[in-house]
Amino acid sequence: MKRIFFYFLSIFIFLFFILTVDFLASNTILSYKNCFKYEEFYYELKKNCEGKYRFKKSFPIVQTITDEMGLRIGKKSFTKKENKKNIFIFGDSFTYGVGIEFEKTYAGLIEKEFSDYNVYNFGVGSYSPSVHLYKLKKTLEKGIFPEKILLFLDFTDLIDEASRWQYNHQSGEVQLQSNYLYQNSKKKEKFVKRNFKILNNISSYVNFHIRTLREKANIKLFDQRKIKTSIQGSFTYKDSNTLDPRFWKDDYFSTGKQKLKRRILQIADISKKNGIEFYLIIYPWAETLEFGQDKFSWSNYAKKICSNENCRLIDTIPDFLLYKNQNLNWSTELYFLNDEHFNERGANLLYTIVIKNLKK
Repeated sequence: MKRIFFYFLSIFIFLFFILTVDFLASNTILSYKNCFKYEEFYYELKKNCEGKYRFKKSFPIVQTITDEMGLRIGKKSFTKKENKKNIFIFGDSFTYGVGIEFEKTYAGLIEKEFSDYNVYNFGVGSYSPSVHLYKLKKTLEKGIFPEKILLFLDFTDLIDEASRWQYNHQSGEVQLQSNYLYQNSKKKEKFVKRNFKILNNISSYVNFHIRTLREKANIKLFDQRKIKTSIQGSFTYKDSNTLDPRFWKDDYFSTGKQKLKRRILQIADISKKNGIEFYLIIYPWAETLEFGQDKFSWSNYAKKICSNENCRLIDTIPDFLLYKNQNLNWSTELYFLNDEHFNERGANLLYTIVIKNLKK
């Protein structure tokens, strides 16, 4: 009995020692600054911040640098000058560039392409047109006017408009609906990630490489990758009665479409009144390319919104389909594994398509 007792005691002491070292290291030498500022009904990037950010376990940690307006910039971003014309870029986590250093995001590449412009990247994760409208108005009030607005739109914007963001017409303010951020936060998971970084990183490393090996094996055996499906993007190819009712309530789809259209047309109207070129840009997730848009055409929906002279649509989906048809391993080449976000090559392809259309 004593031997068993000392055996378990030794294991306990060893684990306690490991956890203690991990906890102390995570809160000292392994701690890095987070550039996101969270309030009860709103969140944004901190101003003049330099920190690091990991979108999820399978993603690399990347540097986040922000300017005096709280917009993500790169190490070599050009200093904004009053004598330059401006370009505003709006979007969500794709435009922010999760998992990619800024210079290789499509916003960073656009900044480099238009070096004779001041390029403002307003992209932040889960921002949607209601927030874009708010940010645009606030920036115009400061006397900063763009020559061009590039608004990148995807499927999550529809759900985010329906259930996440609320724009107040009277006050001109925007906020999260029903304390959305805190209702959906996983506090225990965040505590572990923040205070036990060594174990979390080991777990992430092992899981990432297991997934990578599985993906490679899948490609080798079947000449294709199993495409990750999502709640947000499945409405384009699945029957409505098969969608997850927690996210696709009866009124979510119609409410999201109406709010999305209203906000984009408001931005288009502001653009017209101020002589701004407004471009609405849509892009595909991997599942869009794999399963199509038979049940709901995102391309046609965007075309109807952008049917007037105030709005110019850039639909990048046909060019991505062309890439898919010419490249066997297209999904692993363009997207992070088991995720809908572009990797560096995917971001570069989107940038190339957008620039081609802007120069027409």
